[in-house]
Amino acid sequence: MVLANYESAPIVQDLRVINKVSQNLHAELMLRLLGKEKGTAGTIEGGLEVMQGWLTTVGIRPEEYSFFDGSGLSRENLVTPHAIVKLLTFVSKQPWANEFTDTLPIGGVDGTLMERFRTPQLTGKVHAKTGSLGHVNSLSGYATTAKGERIVFSILSNNHLLTNRKALETMDNILATVIEDAKKD
Repeated sequence: MVLANYESAPIVQDLRVINKVSQNLHAELMLRLLGKEKGTAGTIEGGLEVMQGWLTTVGIRPEEYSFFDGSGLSRENLVTPHAIVKLLTFVSKQPWANEFTDTLPIGGVDGTLMERFRTPQLTGKVHAKTGSLGHVNSLSGYATTAKGERIVFSILSNNHLLTNRKALETMDNILATVIEDAKKD
């Protein structure tokens, strides 16, 4: 006799929640699920083991990152912008690339980028994951230049003395310059 039955939503829907609204609890649970389904245990350690093995197959070396959780909230987490660009470049070449990209916030449109990149020349041109914690800010993803070229980027700032607002403005200005200056070439 079955008392209850529940069928989870497709994983891409949970990734959309994790990426668009930066839902850290979902990210933590996703890491544990990864360990349970693909590794030895449904724990942080089990998930990290699976993730580390996969990152190696993608060409990202262990010295390019150090992860301690699934959300990125641990102050011990470290990753190079180069590793993120390698990962996003790899993803962009996969058959599921568009499905993944659709989980990312869109500049000036939705998620954590709804209020950023709102000028007509930038709205809809940035698909990226944001991150912030104290004096740490990040923005990594894909952008479409004024020439229509798609670029992969990662801007990470750590231990800066700017206000959070000024740090975000600076990152946005860097990316806007890259997007808009492409038309001058």
